[in-house]
Amino acid sequence: MNNEIKIKSRDLKLWYGDNQALKGIDLDIIQNQITAFIGPSGCGKSTYLRCLNRMNDLIDGVRIAGTVEIDGHNIYAPEVDEVAVRRKIGMVFQQPNPFPKSIYDNIAYAPIMHDIVKKGKECDALVENSLKNAGLWEEVKDKLKEPGTALSGGQQQRLCIARTIAVQPDVILMDEPTSALDPISTQTIENLMVELKEKFTLIVVTHNMQQAARVADMTAFFHLGDLIEYGETEQIFVNPREEKTQQYITGKFG
Repeated sequence: MNNEIKIKSRDLKLWYGDNQALKGIDLDIIQNQITAFIGPSGCGKSTYLRCLNRMNDLIDGVRIAGTVEIDGHNIYAPEVDEVAVRRKIGMVFQQPNPFPKSIYDNIAYAPIMHDIVKKGKECDALVENSLKNAGLWEEVKDKLKEPGTALSGGQQQRLCIARTIAVQPDVILMDEPTSALDPISTQTIENLMVELKEKFTLIVVTHNMQQAARVADMTAFFHLGDLIEYGETEQIFVNPREEKTQQYITGKFG
């Protein structure tokens, strides 16, 4: 198992106005693994996730203290460009959100904007490769000019994953990526996540504990803004060290 640390947070705190949502989180996330964040609603897991690509910067009244290092560089250092951070850290949201453009342009738009590829053959290859990596190519290769919004929910979510892959990030964040999907689409995306960790580091927020148990290498349990426990997924589910983790996993609260 690869144990190289990709992301490291130290004493990470966050306030929404006067409300403290994260209470000093220390967490090491391992490269090319799937890390799941579990915990009840409002426990800080999505807030922490959004600290990793500085999405919380976009919210009025947010104050952040502590450090988040990616490959040894603090992404909250004053000289760091948050837009560049978001290019390296891709994000897939709960609701599929394709652009109101063709399937092709959904993938090609950002790589062309960021000068990753030139229009033409180079871009065609990137679109094809991104769709293949997202397990969608065979289903859409004959309708690339059709709108992305015409796809089914599960296909739209894979299109969003392909769009994320296309800008060649190091890390892919997924915030409840299957909660709006049917069981078959969910299984397709879970299988895809396992394939994607060969190339990317994945972090997934999930309410679905079975999903965490199925796909994650490591699991972090959050509660009321604290990180209660973090370890290998099997250990967290089979032999948790903290009583609160045990209570959550066995359904005593949540």
